Amino acid sequence: MAISVGQWQLRGGAISDLNKLVALENHCFSNDRLSRRSFRHYLTAKNAELVVADSDGQLLGYGLLLLRRGTLLTRLYSLAVHEDARGQRLAEAMVLWLEQRATARGKRYMRLEVAEHNQSAQRLYERMGFLPFGMFEHYYEDDTNAIRMQKALPLSGPEKTLRRCPWYQQTTEFTCGPASLLMAMAMLDHSRVPNQRDEFSIWREANTVYMTSGPAGTHPIGLAMAAQARGFDVKVYLNQGAPLFVDGVRNEHKRQTLQAVEENFFNEAEQQQLPVFYLDWLTRLDNYQNMQDCALVCLISTYRFDRTKAPHWVVVTAIDDQCVYIHDPDPSTPGAMDYQHVPIAREDFIRMASYGKRKIKAAIVLRQQAQSLVCSDLDLAV
Repeated sequence: MAISVGQWQLRGGAISDLNKLVALENHCFSNDRLSRRSFRHYLTAKNAELVVADSDGQLLGYGLLLLRRGTLLTRLYSLAVHEDARGQRLAEAMVLWLEQRATARGKRYMRLEVAEHNQSAQRLYERMGFLPFGMFEHYYEDDTNAIRMQKALPLSGPEKTLRRCPWYQQTTEFTCGPASLLMAMAMLDHSRVPNQRDEFSIWREANTVYMTSGPAGTHPIGLAMAAQARGFDVKVYLNQGAPLFVDGVRNEHKRQTLQAVEENFFNEAEQQQLPVFYLDWLTRLDNYQNMQDCALVCLISTYRFDRTKAPHWVVVTAIDDQCVYIHDPDPSTPGAMDYQHVPIAREDFIRMASYGKRKIKAAIVLRQQAQSLVCSDLDLAV
């Protein structure tokens, strides 16, 4: 797609632009520069859109947009305008070009970071409809803070007000469950601060001893009992009974151990009178949409994110008619800011919120203990 805007031609970047892009980057920025290798990668990457502003063979600007697989989210990663073209609305034209590309690829939101002291850039983005929603401290190489901004792209549906939920990054490859539970508890009790000590403590209480490979993950019953022990009212929703995580376990000793651990969890849950409901909680997703007094932690498969098929826990931060928003504790690829309030189309979320050949579905709903649990449409036990 190429369009003419004033004396510039806006078009997709090509490998032949590589030298000019590097030169423009070095001219415009003294810190946080993209490398030649990065430009080469993004010019051909499927998860990137790069627009350049060409004026008679001279490159006067570029904009880089990154798209996260499996979500409705895009990120304006970098924007540069040569000093000879500033003040002529070239930056705005390139952002609009990228918005059109994002919309054409079915994306719903665009996010960006801007230096706290860069007032002119902030005014530009505000004029274009971006709203601030957070901050990263000490984000840039010169220790400058970055203001986070977001814009809903022109698709049907209103802007969503996001709930306050601190984001916590899991500190090991196997503690997504504890990390998600810590975020959910902090979403209900703002005095709680997620930390590694509690992360490991919950993992010790809730782990399954074995997984198909690698260290043990965490069991929904174990996570629920850990939350209950920390003063929350908890319910567990499973679409099937135990055993849950033995698919693909070929070692008979591991298989028997997993089954024994699960049996112990269910026995303990019964002794502690932990409510466990056997139903497909996704069919009642709408019931959670307006339940602001509770928090939801659920199991998903990572296949739609990175083509792996691992069980993974996330916390749901909001739901509307179009999207489910999640905090993902595992920023295993570059761009950790794209793991907070991640918008996922409802139909995509429903497909990813199950694991394994048997389509295991598991969710944990928390409320503060002072707010006694009441029967709702979500509480239909089989």
